[in-house]
Amino acid sequence: FSIIVAAVEEGRAIIDNIRKTVTLLVSQCFSEIILIGASVIGGLPLPILPAQILWENLIEGSPQGIALSFEPKEKGIMERKPEDPRRPLLTSQMKLIIFGFGIATDIILFGLFLWLLNQALPLPEIRTIIFVALSIDTFFYAFSCKNLRKNIWQYNPFSNFYLVLTLIFSLLMLLMAVYLPLFQGLLKTVPLNLFDWQIILGIGFLNIILIETVKWLFIRK
Repeated sequence: FSIIVAAVEEGRAIIDNIRKTVTLLVSQCFSEIILIGASVIGGLPLPILPAQILWENLIEGSPQGIALSFEPKEKGIMERKPEDPRRPLLTSQMKLIIFGFGIATDIILFGLFLWLLNQALPLPEIRTIIFVALSIDTFFYAFSCKNLRKNIWQYNPFSNFYLVLTLIFSLLMLLMAVYLPLFQGLLKTVPLNLFDWQIILGIGFLNIILIETVKWLFIRK
């Protein structure tokens, strides 16, 4: 009987981590699709280039998805009621976070893209800002996806060593992509100034407020 209990506990932890990983990675791809699709339909220049999309998916997002699979078991995992075996892997909360939050994020980023175009900034600088903003959003998003049952202030966002390690790696690679001439030529990026970073970080904090609000509403419900 003790083995059965241990197996149930491990199974719940595995399902939790699969849902966290799926939420992070699908949200990332959905945001890119909507952002690019809206630009194409509107007859605007691409806000992000194919090479930048590939870099963002492989270097800036995928390591965090892998790290979330090593997320420690949540406290009180065995105090939950049993789940219905017919319950889909993609829960209503995940759908709202992926699609609702993804659309909200895209509206913000697309609005930023239009505003930057109106400011007559060089297109390479605009694309670099959008590229970095998507990457920074993924960093914030990964900390929120650590626990879909609690808000970020109710748990230690740095408890997963692998997640912290991948975030440090991805951040260093992002800085290299923006400031090293070798990667600038490959990704068509340009160095960003302090004002650009203030905009990017501001959007990142706004997005984490949005996702934590969604989580809070589901927790309250």
